[in-house]
Amino acid sequence: MARTFFAQNWYRVASLKPGLSQHVKAARHRYGRQVWYALHDPLSGRVHRVTPAAYLFAVRMDGRRTVDAIWQELVAEMDSEAPGQEAVIQLLMQLHGADLLAGGIPPDAVELLSRRDRMARAIWVGNLRSPLSIRLPLIDPDAFLTRTLPLVWPFLGWCGLLLWLALLALGGLTAAHHWTELSENVVDRVMAAEGLLALALCYPVMKALHELGHGYAAKALGCEVREMGVMLLVLFPVPYVDASASAAVPGKWRRAGVAAAGIAVELALAAAAALVWAAVEPGLVRAIAFNVMLIGGVSTLLINGNPLLRFDGYYVLADVLEVPNLAQRGTRYLGYLMNRHVFGVRGLSGFSASPYERAVMLVYTPLAWCYRMVVMAGVSVFVASQFFILGVAAAVVSITTSLVWPLAKALWRVATGPLYQGRRFRAAGLTFGGIACLALLLLAVPAPLHTTAEGLIWVPEEAVARAGADGFVRALLAHPGDRVEKGQALFTLEHPIAEAKVRVMAARVDELTARQAAEWVTDRVKAEVTRFELTQEQAALTRERARIARHTITAPAAGVFHAVRPGEDMEGRFVKEGEAVAHVTPASGRIARVVVPQSDIGLVRERLRSVSVRLADRHTDLVSSLIRAVPSGRDTLPGPALSSANGGWIAVDPRDQKGLRTFERYFQFDIALPDDPAVAKAGFGARVFVRFDHAWEPIGTMLWRRIRQALLSRFDT
Repeated sequence: MARTFFAQNWYRVASLKPGLSQHVKAARHRYGRQVWYALHDPLSGRVHRVTPAAYLFAVRMDGRRTVDAIWQELVAEMDSEAPGQEAVIQLLMQLHGADLLAGGIPPDAVELLSRRDRMARAIWVGNLRSPLSIRLPLIDPDAFLTRTLPLVWPFLGWCGLLLWLALLALGGLTAAHHWTELSENVVDRVMAAEGLLALALCYPVMKALHELGHGYAAKALGCEVREMGVMLLVLFPVPYVDASASAAVPGKWRRAGVAAAGIAVELALAAAAALVWAAVEPGLVRAIAFNVMLIGGVSTLLINGNPLLRFDGYYVLADVLEVPNLAQRGTRYLGYLMNRHVFGVRGLSGFSASPYERAVMLVYTPLAWCYRMVVMAGVSVFVASQFFILGVAAAVVSITTSLVWPLAKALWRVATGPLYQGRRFRAAGLTFGGIACLALLLLAVPAPLHTTAEGLIWVPEEAVARAGADGFVRALLAHPGDRVEKGQALFTLEHPIAEAKVRVMAARVDELTARQAAEWVTDRVKAEVTRFELTQEQAALTRERARIARHTITAPAAGVFHAVRPGEDMEGRFVKEGEAVAHVTPASGRIARVVVPQSDIGLVRERLRSVSVRLADRHTDLVSSLIRAVPSGRDTLPGPALSSANGGWIAVDPRDQKGLRTFERYFQFDIALPDDPAVAKAGFGARVFVRFDHAWEPIGTMLWRRIRQALLSRFDT
């Protein structure tokens, strides 16, 4: 509605005799308790929403009566409910800009050509603003859809809906029954050569059927579908159909049905693919069915069905919530709130929206913007990981058009725009002062810096009893669970071959001793050679006897005796030299073995100030210290309790049967645990959380380090 009932520029349009173009179609829409009228232009496919008062003015434009006469007539009929002169001028400008006026305003051939060029440029500008979703219009599919509509008509009614629900239920039950097999090694199966081939075959076909679903749904409601082409979605060509004419259809559920038709088609294909996958043997057909399920089930719901992105789910949400142009109006509403309540701009007309619509826009707009930025960053990183230069260029263009350029225009508008005349000091001060404060907070104000890691209460090395020589366990000399003293015998080993070898070597020594004594009388030279051989044999015999002596395994320290296996399993078991056969644990753990990711190793090594430990079942920190560090990284965990499969935060390779092999390298540190009753109660193998405190630094530096580490790890440079 107008700011005032009368307008100073009314004389410029009062004598004109405009008429509404004959090809314009009107439809009555209801959004909550408000009634609007949609003016649909079939030639351009655009829909213009006007108020009932503006619609009453527009339909009375017949090319014979003047603008002033029509307005005077409405004032006489509607009194204060009639549109103001300013609203009429804005309506005429809107209709003229959309080429919906047939007379009363002289046609300008130059302007028409310029308008055509602007429409063509708008397509390319839109492609530049969204370089990861470029549209290339190709053909007019309206005639094809009209001819083939009878073939799909039975599936567009209640019968088709029931069949669709039955297919979804059957396919969903099948997928749930085979869920373990379906969800196993998804990434490896998709990235395999057979999976990539199936994906390349399935994706364009499914998207073509998806878009045809939109087209047929729109044609079933009497809409025209005049544009079909190819969209380069993340550089991958997929077809698209422009069914925006359905926005003029009355009835929110009909409009939502057109928007949801593509999703319904892909879900039906995914359900059918689940049945095929369960029925066929492994091979190309099964790989194709798996990829159809992946595209139609996961991709459709996360991308097309996500209302935070400007795809099908967004239009369904806008229609169901009865908030038209949700994204655009939400952005304008946030700008209105900023101008009125923060900058204090006077003379603003009220924002045309109900309290319900305002609440929806306040929630949706920031969520959609944040999610869009996350998706844009993720897609750019993915493209850059495959095609580095192209991905970086796309990221630069996307960030510039989605963030930098809108921000620059907003700052320029605050600095020079006429809207802020008289409030320039407040608007500029709050805007640029806020930016300066944010920059100061990020770049100059220090904040505490710390890194966290996870570890286990570790059995000390001196508590491990190892076999001193190869042999078979003959007997256990202590019972598991008993307390033993340092040097107490725990096991005895036997090795028949080694013992026989000692007897042979002893006989050989006796033989060489006797030979040397005989040769000393007859041949002194031979005696010296025999003496040299005797010395070697005696040394070897001494080593073997020492190895035999190590067949008795003793406790390395005082503590509680725990064999690595139950006693009945240990007897007769062959153990190798150096193999751990038992643990003699002290009363409580004194060491925690902690794993630190490669991204934090520089801070831990170079900028460590203090260390604190927290047990998994406690909420207080214990002061600790660093004992030793393993100089090189490893791709194995010290224990399975640290893996994500057992409650930890480190992902491990599912192909590793032990569950210890990680996807990236980790560095191990030993942390001294304090003498605390809680540590003794926790026991060995308990999970601990370690905090490494470092020097303070600005928040911006922390953020830049994490972003840089994420990019370096992604691109492996």
